[in-house]
Amino acid sequence: MAIDSHSRLNAAHEGKCAFLAGDYEGALTFFEQVLLENPGHLDSLLYLGYCHSIMGQWQEAVAAYLKIVKKDPNNGHAYDLLGTSYYKLDRLEEAADALHRASVLRPDDALVCCNLALAWRDLGRLQESLNILRQAVDLRPDFAFAHFELGMTQVELDNWPAAEQSFKNAIDIEPAFARAHLNLGIVYAILGNWRAAHQEYEWLANIDFKLAAQLQNAIEGKRN
Repeated sequence: MAIDSHSRLNAAHEGKCAFLAGDYEGALTFFEQVLLENPGHLDSLLYLGYCHSIMGQWQEAVAAYLKIVKKDPNNGHAYDLLGTSYYKLDRLEEAADALHRASVLRPDDALVCCNLALAWRDLGRLQESLNILRQAVDLRPDFAFAHFELGMTQVELDNWPAAEQSFKNAIDIEPAFARAHLNLGIVYAILGNWRAAHQEYEWLANIDFKLAAQLQNAIEGKRN
């Protein structure tokens, strides 16, 4: 028996309520009910993708987001979600293609720029990664994540002074950014600034034991 429009709207509403309550399995049931009758219902496809992503079901998330971009090829948000899902599956070329499309559709979105930069960096396209991360920092100077990822790409390029400054910028914006402290400490160790590296270790030792141990190993490795 076909689902009438009222029932479909109700199922979509119930699905959103379940999603907001953290019941992602339950939400999937409602959205799948909507899509059974209307396979092109974009809002339900989007939430379907959200649920699969949150549950780590990346292949299913890709399938949902592909249906969205096929129906709405100018949906930059869906391309971003598609690209990040491909990235989780280690399908880097497909991730870069989808994220590049997202960046074209959403040129002022700093997070999209960062997501694309990660894919490009993992593909060894370091200069492109560097350029788009600089663009992200220009778009959102207060975005600690963009400064951090810029530093990580500068590390890959062995540009230690630039990486040091990028990690410092990230920490200035977000003082509790533990991974920025870790990588700043590693850069200090590479540059032979042992006192500063140890200060980063002491900070991490009070916050995150595992990261502190990583930094300690890096410092000892460089000293030896």
